Amino acid sequence: MIYAMIASLLILPIGSAKAWGNLGHRITAEIAEELLTPTSRSQIHNLLADESLADAANYMDTHRDELHAYWPTSARWHYDNKEVCGAAPYCRDGACATHQIEIFRQQLADKNASRSQRVMALRLLIHMIGDIHQPLHMADNNDRGGNDTWVRMYAGAQRYRLHEIFDTELVRDNVHHRRDFLYAHELLSRVQPQLAVWQTGNVDSWAKESYQSGAKFVYGSLPEFTCGMQDSHTITLTPEYVSNAHELVATQLAKAGVRIAVMLNETLK
Repeated sequence: MIYAMIASLLILPIGSAKAWGNLGHRITAEIAEELLTPTSRSQIHNLLADESLADAANYMDTHRDELHAYWPTSARWHYDNKEVCGAAPYCRDGACATHQIEIFRQQLADKNASRSQRVMALRLLIHMIGDIHQPLHMADNNDRGGNDTWVRMYAGAQRYRLHEIFDTELVRDNVHHRRDFLYAHELLSRVQPQLAVWQTGNVDSWAKESYQSGAKFVYGSLPEFTCGMQDSHTITLTPEYVSNAHELVATQLAKAGVRIAVMLNETLK
């Protein structure tokens, strides 16, 4: 059954993207691709054939409905959403990104698994590593990771959900009409001094780091922040907040790309 399901998903048409946005996930994959070892690069090429790593990185969003039909909890694999002002359980039945990453890492590493299984594992793995670096996929203030908090980037601007600001709007601003792969290359060049540090740790430490960015900055520095905000009015962000948010998004995209490469290089030795 699983073989037929995975094989059918290999040929399904592309749909609409969501988490980190299509652009953000492409950037993380393009950074990772520059850091692959020859061994992992060769294995990935053999698995994906004509599908690029950047396209594969968005598969989990573009085929969300099909994945949900087979894995009903898969919609919750994009995030952990740990409370910033409480200690409620946040990974029920293992249905969260940090738990699922190891499951699919093992499937990708399994040379006895079918090609279709390993392709699916690769697609999900690189997407989820990307997602855990989006702070609002790790931190939550009783607002569905910022989806119920409305903000404007400056007075009079269009309002967006806070989650959407970090998923797409800040990413687009940073890229600023450049081709995604050129921006990825420029970003990787800029963060070279941090690579050695970012290549250490594991999924748990990476997730904790991202959660702290969400708790301390994304929420903690938000104008009018209170625990469990339920006020429906729209918050206008300060220029300082927006500037720092642009830098945080660039850093998190770079870290995600670096760590996708770390995971793939270690898994596909």
